Amino acid sequence: MAARPSGSALVRRRFLLTFLLVALMAFPVVARAPASMAPARIERIIEALLIWRLVDELDLSEQQIARIFPQIKALKELRLELGRRKRALESELRRALARRPPDEEAIKAAVAQLQALREETEQRRQHILRQIHAALTVEQQARFALIDERFEAETLRLLEEVRRLAEQPARQ
Repeated sequence: MAARPSGSALVRRRFLLTFLLVALMAFPVVARAPASMAPARIERIIEALLIWRLVDELDLSEQQIARIFPQIKALKELRLELGRRKRALESELRRALARRPPDEEAIKAAVAQLQALREETEQRRQHILRQIHAALTVEQQARFALIDERFEAETLRLLEEVRRLAEQPARQ
């Protein structure tokens, strides 16, 4: 027979379910909002969903939530910054490749900048993840290690959806 969740775990789960329901109901409204408003609202919803997913899966305390929230926000900002900078560098690289004859120096410089961006981003990501781990118990660290890759992949997928929604013309 499975153990029953503690009272605080039940409260958190109820809150999470309520929050998810509200977020899901709000999503269509946000998607129809003016283009300038939708991406920011969607990002906040995604950020909140990610936090509460971690709260639920790792059974975080309020103190841990307070310590981890800024790190999750920093990870999100890092991903968004990487996307913006990467797209700009890739565009620059495409322009350098399209020149006839190809500008080898410009190509080398763009490739080097792209590689440097990836390395810098990974270093910053690892630093943030170390800060998250420092706020967790050993058991929570183990659970986080099990969900980390899936969590990252799903976050990237959600952020990509936000980017696509932001690029779509406002729906009438």
